[in-house]
Amino acid sequence: FLTCPNRIAFCFNGCNLVDIAVGMLVLGLRCFSASNFAQADSKSHSVFLLLLCAVPVMRLLKLLRRFEDFHLILKAFRQASEALPVLLFILSVIVLVFASLIYVLEPRSNIESLPKALWLTVVTVGTVGYGDVVPESAWGSLVTAAMIVVSALYMSIPVGIVGKAFSDVWDDRDKLLMIHRARNRFLERGYKAQDIPAMFCSFDQDGDGELDLPEFMAMMHKMQVALGTDRMVELFLSFDSDGSGGIDDAEFVRALFPACYAQIYGSRHGIGGTTGG
Repeated sequence: FLTCPNRIAFCFNGCNLVDIAVGMLVLGLRCFSASNFAQADSKSHSVFLLLLCAVPVMRLLKLLRRFEDFHLILKAFRQASEALPVLLFILSVIVLVFASLIYVLEPRSNIESLPKALWLTVVTVGTVGYGDVVPESAWGSLVTAAMIVVSALYMSIPVGIVGKAFSDVWDDRDKLLMIHRARNRFLERGYKAQDIPAMFCSFDQDGDGELDLPEFMAMMHKMQVALGTDRMVELFLSFDSDGSGGIDDAEFVRALFPACYAQIYGSRHGIGGTTGG
């Protein structure tokens, strides 16, 4: 921590937060000695059991820093999340309608309350079907059969959306992982998106406003972004969106920090404009 160029990025790094949480949980467990645990009340027992169950989970989460592909799953869910609110709303309407019908049609000896009807509806729509609650009347069985068909057709929609998003992300996995790794390296070295224009000027040896491949590789090596030569070339080509053989600072920011692109270049060149490349 003391030698980290960007201590703020270090503190807000997810993997580092997991490491800190694991250390605090282990320290909390050590505070409960065997004698104290034997003499503790029920509340202390609950705290001890909570810590005891949380430690293996958090230690397993420490392995996330070894799986860069996890970033792809998160990106796929972020892309699919745009359509999920509407789908969840429609799903809630379906569940409430069928739960109300089952509650009205089923005898009270079988479905005593609306929450129990909701439980039957949720496990049926989710294709789980525990079997602890089943319809007894003919009308209740008919409504449940219709609900099974409707839910099977409807649940294929969000599954297809998430699957399509993950398929698109997986097809571009090399590009996305390289951009993700390069972005993390820049942030770890203490650089921000606003520093990129000045950085480009310092590495632009011929003064044409763009970095060619040798200049780009020199900059990445200077920033200590650990990528092989082939991966470096692929990363350069992914930034060179217009195929000009060079990238300017706007193209670099748009690929690496898209959220900051409009803030840096919007007032000068327009949201979609660039000055070079």
